[in-house]
Amino acid sequence: MYTNGKLLITGEYLVLQGALALAVPTVMGQQLDVSMRREGDGKTGSLLSWKSYYEDDCWFEVEFSLPDLEVKATTDEKKALFLQQLLSEANRLNADIFRKGHSFTLETKLDFHPGWGLGSSSSLISMLAEWFRIDSYELFRKTQKGSGYDIACATSDSPLWYRLVLGSPIRQRVSFDPPFKENIAFVYSGKKQDSAAAVNHYLTQKNVADVDKARISQIGRDITTVNKLAEFNALLDEHEEIMSGILDIPKIKDLHFSDFPGSIKSLGAWGGDFLLASSEIGFNQIKPYFSKKGLDIVFSFDHLVLGAKS
Repeated sequence: MYTNGKLLITGEYLVLQGALALAVPTVMGQQLDVSMRREGDGKTGSLLSWKSYYEDDCWFEVEFSLPDLEVKATTDEKKALFLQQLLSEANRLNADIFRKGHSFTLETKLDFHPGWGLGSSSSLISMLAEWFRIDSYELFRKTQKGSGYDIACATSDSPLWYRLVLGSPIRQRVSFDPPFKENIAFVYSGKKQDSAAAVNHYLTQKNVADVDKARISQIGRDITTVNKLAEFNALLDEHEEIMSGILDIPKIKDLHFSDFPGSIKSLGAWGGDFLLASSEIGFNQIKPYFSKKGLDIVFSFDHLVLGAKS
């Protein structure tokens, strides 16, 4: 099984309140391999052994007893409990997988570093749902908070518009292949800021104006159709200005990159992992700019966005 990573280009936070968001699946994703074996006479204890790899390095291991999914041994208790929650809920939705007397060996392989925030959890949820033959959105809703756009990206072969209507996900394929894509870069910020939890709490207490949600939705549509870099940058800047006002948080460019000759937009949760940088200087100059700032993980548009032409 294989699923994609994800990035949210527009509509962060407000997608939870019905705004339209532009999301993209990433070229890099995650693979899950499952093998099953029968244990003797079927009366001995069954186990589920799990290993997660990135670039041939095992970054997480856990062993569960079956069918109770008790953690027997692990290298990371927090990750083990998260996985236990996913497997327990999946098993509740379909108890046919963990048959008595069978043990399982599962291995995941990430194309991207697990700390980058490109969807290691959402791609995993999607693959577990496929393995258990259950609905991925249902598994997501039972175990996670959020809009579910990342679940949509996990199995999409192109960028998409995504929104919640009466709590149900609506997704639509869209072409997002700007003629100026050589002027766009995706930059890993290198850290997660502690402001994310506070922002989420703030938004649950805040009634965002309909005019702001409508404008953010329209920006998400317009970004996919503009043909000039200047128009694209103007939309990014307007999006940042609106969200800065709603969140009462300074824009990332004002905080850290005020000398950048172009536009910078936070992707997904503010203070999160990736930034979109767009400038007339082009990718070959954008990359060294951020390298001088200590940010060396910089991707071009085509190296990160999957299926830009729908």
